Amino acid sequence: MLNRNEKHNQSGRSMIEMLGVLAIVGVLSAGGIAGYSMAMQSYKGTQLTEKIGLIATRVRTVYKTGDYTGISNANMINSGKLSSNDLQNPFGGDLTVRVASTSTAHFVVETTANIPADTCVDLLETNWGDSGVFHAVFINDTLVDGPYPVATAAAISSCKTGNKKISFTFK
Repeated sequence: MLNRNEKHNQSGRSMIEMLGVLAIVGVLSAGGIAGYSMAMQSYKGTQLTEKIGLIATRVRTVYKTGDYTGISNANMINSGKLSSNDLQNPFGGDLTVRVASTSTAHFVVETTANIPADTCVDLLETNWGDSGVFHAVFINDTLVDGPYPVATAAAISSCKTGNKKISFTFK
C-alpha cells in the first residue's frame, strides 16, 4: 500500500508524462496541418493549370477562325464547350475568358487576384505551347518578359508577393 507522499509523487510523475504526451501530440498536429495546407495549395495549383489549358483548347475549338471577337464566359458556356465549374478558380473567384485588348486574334484567360506566390511561379514556369499558340503573360496587367516558359529566377522575382492576378494571352 502506498503512503500519502508516494501517491503524491506518482500523481506528479503521471501529470508530467501526460504533459509530455500532449506536447508531442501538439507538435505532430501542427506539422500535419502545415503539410496538409501545402498539399492543398499544390493540388489547387495543378487544378488551375489544367483548367487554363482546357479553356485555351476549348476556346480554339469554338473560335476556329482565330477571330475571338465576342468571346466571353457566357458564350463559352452557351456553346457547351465549357461549364461554369470549368471557369472556377480553385483559389477563389472565377477565371475570365475575354478578347485581348491589343488584338482580336488573341484571347486572354485571366485569374482573379488571389494566386499565391508559389503557384504564380509554377504557372510562369509552365510551357503553354509554342509561339503559334501562346503569346504572353501579364501579372497585375504588367507584361512578364519572356522567353516563355519563364526562367525560375525571373518567375520568383515576378511573383515575390502573393495575391497576383495573372492573365495568359493565347493565339
